[in-house]
Amino acid sequence: MSEIRYDLIHNEYVLIAPERLHRPIEFATPKLSKISECPFCPGNENLTTKEIFSIKVNGKWVTRVVPNLYKAVGIESNFDFDTDGLNEKFGGFGAHEIIIDTPKHNASFASMDLIEIYYFLKTIKERIMDLKKDRRITHLNIFKNKGLKAGASQPHPHTQIIGLPIMSNFQKELFKRSFEFYKNRGKSMYEEIFLFENKNKRKIYSSNEFLIYAPFASAFAFESVIISKNYSSIENMEDKTLKELSVHIKKLFTALNMELGDFDFNMLFYLPPINKNFENKDYFDEINNIFRFFIRVTPRIYNIAGFELMSSSAINPVVPEEVAKILREKI
Repeated sequence: MSEIRYDLIHNEYVLIAPERLHRPIEFATPKLSKISECPFCPGNENLTTKEIFSIKVNGKWVTRVVPNLYKAVGIESNFDFDTDGLNEKFGGFGAHEIIIDTPKHNASFASMDLIEIYYFLKTIKERIMDLKKDRRITHLNIFKNKGLKAGASQPHPHTQIIGLPIMSNFQKELFKRSFEFYKNRGKSMYEEIFLFENKNKRKIYSSNEFLIYAPFASAFAFESVIISKNYSSIENMEDKTLKELSVHIKKLFTALNMELGDFDFNMLFYLPPINKNFENKDYFDEINNIFRFFIRVTPRIYNIAGFELMSSSAINPVVPEEVAKILREKI
């Protein structure tokens, strides 16, 4: 039986349609073309742009950060407004960086050691703190694409950071609703979600600080979320908390790999704005009260089609409660 469910965080409706699970579809992931010299592998550092940051162990790097060679925005650009009388445009100012997650070309979160995942998270934290120093940058978009269906152009594990002087309309609406929820309830919407889902059958795994669950209105088959109980950003987490988060990431991807094999996915880091500006001045000082950091993992098993593009609503053929049951058994 199909259902139309409301996604509280994204303010959108999702169609849960298990009948569509039985339609013919190819699950195998096409492999990215092999390259003779991977620019992200050790020994090929000269093939990337100049290193911004790295973590080294025994003289060898375990993570690297470089400017994106094919950048979407640039620090050297100006954020100037222009209009032709109908359409608006701004200069392409911003930061676009690549985190090379690991020196291992074929690594995954399921195969990486916990300390390797910790170094990855530590790198994200360091980049947030550094980019925050540029007061022109308001919001950071941190995301990982794995596989062709998820938009990846390189097979070596990597993550992107795009820092912009503005927030998207979705992001502005998200934080506006989060602020309104807090004013009306006296509690963060995400704190409520944590407490509710931690007692629900959509719970997959939890610890003192983090919860993995399958969202009630999951837009993607096997979509999973890791949410923090107390922290609004990775920036505020101590090393022991980053290590606790590393355990959750490894457990989730190990379970997903056991069920889905080598699957394509997007991994999205939901973060608050890092600097105050005209868009967020009403709630910026309340960020720690109204928001909680979370990671959204969206396996790209099925392709997005016409209905999704036209309505901005998703059709998910796998019931979230069943996803949680399957993954719980593998953790």
